[in-house]
Amino acid sequence: MKTNYRKIWESVNGSIPKDDEGRSYEIHHIDGNRENNDLSNLMCISIKEHYDIHYTQGDYGACVMIAKRMLMSPEEIANIQSGKKRPGIGGVKKGTTPWNKGKSGYTLELSEEGKKRKLLSSKRNNKITEEESQKIKKDFLESIEIKDERIGIVQQNGRIFTYERAFCLEYSKKYNVSDQYIYRIIKGKSKSV
Repeated sequence: MKTNYRKIWESVNGSIPKDDEGRSYEIHHIDGNRENNDLSNLMCISIKEHYDIHYTQGDYGACVMIAKRMLMSPEEIANIQSGKKRPGIGGVKKGTTPWNKGKSGYTLELSEEGKKRKLLSSKRNNKITEEESQKIKKDFLESIEIKDERIGIVQQNGRIFTYERAFCLEYSKKYNVSDQYIYRIIKGKSKSV
């Protein structure tokens, strides 16, 4: 039976802290071996630091998983997945094993806000009608006004919050679908009912 590395770290250092957005810090295996749960091999770092470490190492498969937990936009995740430096099939660095290979039951510790989002996403529609899809595309092309003070501001991940991102977030609430679904609609990559 495997020992939970988070519990090992907590047994010595106390509870794992949370960042300003309520996300739990992550425990990084310094040598890259997730089976090596020796305390000297475990490091508690922010999710951004964890992402940066794996990006520097060229482990883009791990970067994608971390980016999803960071709630990066679909286009940012696609940029990671299609990066020129992406080695191997599936973004896994050659000679390494994906961190989630053969694993089941992975659960993410969510803040209260995260739990609310998860509950909301489980109640979302799976599809929208062709008419709604056309209206969304039309509204996007006409650049209807979206009131979001974050537009044009550099976010914590170093990227500028775009009108496109604000539009996807606004319309995901309006149509009760994911922002990724709205993004696929405006890019013409999604099918309607």
